[in-house]
Amino acid sequence: MKTSPELIKAFFDPLETLLQEFTLTNGLLPADETLRSKRFLVRSVVPHIERLSSLFNREEAEKDSALEPYWKLGSNPANLRLAYFLAFMPTNAFRMASVFSELARLGFKWSGSETLRAIDFGCGPASSASGLALALKHCDIGLPTKGSWALMEQDAAILKMGTKWAETVFAHTGLTSWSTREFSRKVDFTQPLLPRTAPKFNLWVSSYFLNEHPLTPEALAQRMMESWKTHLEENGLVVLIEPALRLQSRKLLAIRKEILRLKAEDPSRWDFMQILLPCLGSQNCEALSDAEDWCHEDVSWERPEYLRVIERMTGMDRKTLPFSYLVLVRKPAKKLPAKDLDLSEILKNLPRGRHDRLVSPSHPEGSDWEFFTCGAKGKRRCRMKDRDGEEKPLRGEILCNAQTRGDRNSTRIDKVDARI
Repeated sequence: MKTSPELIKAFFDPLETLLQEFTLTNGLLPADETLRSKRFLVRSVVPHIERLSSLFNREEAEKDSALEPYWKLGSNPANLRLAYFLAFMPTNAFRMASVFSELARLGFKWSGSETLRAIDFGCGPASSASGLALALKHCDIGLPTKGSWALMEQDAAILKMGTKWAETVFAHTGLTSWSTREFSRKVDFTQPLLPRTAPKFNLWVSSYFLNEHPLTPEALAQRMMESWKTHLEENGLVVLIEPALRLQSRKLLAIRKEILRLKAEDPSRWDFMQILLPCLGSQNCEALSDAEDWCHEDVSWERPEYLRVIERMTGMDRKTLPFSYLVLVRKPAKKLPAKDLDLSEILKNLPRGRHDRLVSPSHPEGSDWEFFTCGAKGKRRCRMKDRDGEEKPLRGEILCNAQTRGDRNSTRIDKVDARI
């Protein structure tokens, strides 16, 4: 994806100022301290950040729900939650915002109902809701400014913190008609995700949520499709964000694969969702064919200064934020069962035809730029002439209707209709 310059800067000073006020007002930070106080950070925050970071970067086979008992048994759960809130909430918020920025860049416009009915599974400190609120004016897709968020989280304390934080951000950004509802519960994927009597939603998001569950991708996909069929409105949008680690990223790719399998195997029952991003199509994912390959995004941002202080103390470097993601939309019922719409009908800035996305940085090779693309023909190693006056191809860029020759290991791009 290509993040707008305005969004890149949107989380810098405004977020730190708002966090400073919020933490003091709610007694999370001592009255005589600031978010940049090294004395406070080294004593009360940094040790927990380092512990959390080691958990989040664990291998899937090692996790065994390691985070859950730490929430309960940590020596100072209040500071643990504060550490998570200060160090990980902003990064997850920006990740969610960047997905909506990509939707806006490609011309997606909201076609759901005029009242937002959003649900966030495993919301933590309301990272998704607050991130979207902070970024909304920089990624306008026509999202309703009136509506509600159902915040679902198993840890009641961090859910309470997140609700207060979301309401603070909503007020700060002028979204005073967005409200929140708390649901403190642990989601059991062996059961329906929501009661049958639960209402329908038109925005369904989760961030770093599916990787916490031990079920197979096939089982997770089945359960989510069942839930969307019952609880997602027509034209409703789904955004799933997961870690960029190989195992977790491949798990999301496998979920996508299973959704496509269900759609193809029984269209009358399952062909009601269409995949939008990042793949720009419903082709098979070639990353899954290589056990060492996976697919992830990497976005840049101007992080708040207090986070830079924390990074210097912990040795972390988060100038860029990696993650994997998947965006789907529910088709209108009157068009079912039917083939997926051409993406140009949903993403208005994409011309009709073939689209190949750069999935790697580009580097010079003689008089060419070399990079990898992924599209309907799968993943390909490509070269394109470095022409005077043309910008360097960037990761996330989309090549529209590229004229190519060669095979997947050596593809020459002679011409493109547009670079988006």
